[in-house]
Amino acid sequence: MDALSALMDRYARGENQVFRPLYELMAPRLYRFCLRLTVLKSEADNLFQETFLRLHRARTTYMSGANALYWAFAIARSIHLDRLRYRRRRPRLRADERCSPEADAQARDLTRIITRELTRMSEKNRVAYILLREEGLTATEAAEILGATPDVVKQRAHRANERLKNVLEGRL
Repeated sequence: MDALSALMDRYARGENQVFRPLYELMAPRLYRFCLRLTVLKSEADNLFQETFLRLHRARTTYMSGANALYWAFAIARSIHLDRLRYRRRRPRLRADERCSPEADAQARDLTRIITRELTRMSEKNRVAYILLREEGLTATEAAEILGATPDVVKQRAHRANERLKNVLEGRL
């Protein structure tokens, strides 16, 4: 069992003092995952906070020995999908928030292109790509999070990768 999962196991058993080291180990990758799911920093911040809140509330349901980071990824994805469904049911007009002035000043052209293309992809392909290519999970690990088979996850990530490759080749 990795250190993060061991801490989560202790936290699930009620040892509140392990929350800080658990958070410090989990936060960077979980936040990056949230940011890639939502693209917008403000939405990523909210998703990240909501994920930790739900993780805290559901900690007694954590299965000892399970990978805590993957469990957190699954929680974040579930929240994200709930929000997408909510927005589809209640459309509203809003300004294009994809690029804040701070992000625009720091972002490189390549990052903007990839981000734009990821937002245009289906949610299933985008998440498979993020988990495999950016988070470095295996297809089996990603399949556990997504509730799919490893082959389906590989296919989705491949489709996303091919789309990005085609767009980037057209830009270069």
